[in-house]
Amino acid sequence: MPRDFDEIYPTNDKYKQFDYRNNAFGRAARAGKAGYSDPEKKAERIRKKIPGFSLVDYAFSGGALTVAQASHSGRGNQNSGFYSWSPLGVSIFPDGVDKWSGSPKEASRMVRKSGKYYGATEIGFTKLDKRWVFSNGSDGKPIVFENVEAPYVTDEKSVIPESCKYVIAITVPMEVEEMMYAPAAMNPVSSMGYSRMPAVAGSLAEFIRGLGYNAVPCGNDTASSIPIAIQAGLGHVGRHGRLITWEDGPMVRIAKIFTDLPLEQSPIADEGIIQFCEDCEKCSKLCPSQSIPYGPRTYEGYSEANNDGAFKWYCNADTCLAYWRDIGSGCSICFRVCNFTKEKGPSHDIVKWFIKNMPFLNKFFVWSDELLGYGSMKDPKKYWEQPLKSD
Repeated sequence: MPRDFDEIYPTNDKYKQFDYRNNAFGRAARAGKAGYSDPEKKAERIRKKIPGFSLVDYAFSGGALTVAQASHSGRGNQNSGFYSWSPLGVSIFPDGVDKWSGSPKEASRMVRKSGKYYGATEIGFTKLDKRWVFSNGSDGKPIVFENVEAPYVTDEKSVIPESCKYVIAITVPMEVEEMMYAPAAMNPVSSMGYSRMPAVAGSLAEFIRGLGYNAVPCGNDTASSIPIAIQAGLGHVGRHGRLITWEDGPMVRIAKIFTDLPLEQSPIADEGIIQFCEDCEKCSKLCPSQSIPYGPRTYEGYSEANNDGAFKWYCNADTCLAYWRDIGSGCSICFRVCNFTKEKGPSHDIVKWFIKNMPFLNKFFVWSDELLGYGSMKDPKKYWEQPLKSD
């Protein structure tokens, strides 16, 4: 019988809701440290002609972030742009009709199909677990639930209706080919993911509002994405702290929507990923800042950025971000070297079957992955000489 979420990912008495302002970026800002995209250092790298950090490379990655930033739907923006908690006025619920009614199974089928049409890789559903909702947003306002008709934000608080008892977890794709150039600045994969997230979540939220229900779309804001995605059956968290899905490995970004549209609970993903990460440790060995831990999971983190009390692997977010500042990019080496980061194909599907069903062979697959050179960095100087892989 499959284990439930709390058997796999227990929390202890130390766990409390996370204050978004305590993430590594917030801690660095309070300490007066510059961001990793400092313009003076960017210009210096361009002048030095560092491979992967040319003017073209920076422009490529910057262009990928356009939808997220120009729509004011950035990486941590709450109730902004396509992540607006209020209707955008596109899919209008007409007066004089009843809101859509049907079973949670029917609703889930419609939402999944709509979300995948809008660009999602996968869609999952779960009941709201308030442990993962942030105590305070990036603006410092407490995030609370009240018996109200619709979500709203004031100067004092951000309010979500108590009726929004369901969460839709959404993954959007990231490309394996371009990730192989990490940590070069020309790697546009994360930026493109952040542009896809609000486009999909905002569109799906408008679809739900058009049915007569509330929808509160979120990116990195409002609540922790990974435990919600796990509860919604999309995957498991790996040693590197990223969601790993059976279909796409860690090569996804996560958005979510709180709603009062009743939805069917998704089954938890097949186990095997955590056990493989226990046997692997490749991301720990190749992390240049040694921010990814060795050994078993624990309840203890490194700083307030980690939020102690959940049983998992804690990455040192502060030293990770410090390395980003040193090299002038979002790094992503742990995505590149992860054994689950693979182009799709029958041989990799066979390996995943063995990981699920015969974990005593994990060490062999770790060894063979390194022998075959998977996850090695490609030469950024050659990227522009090659056709796009999808051409």
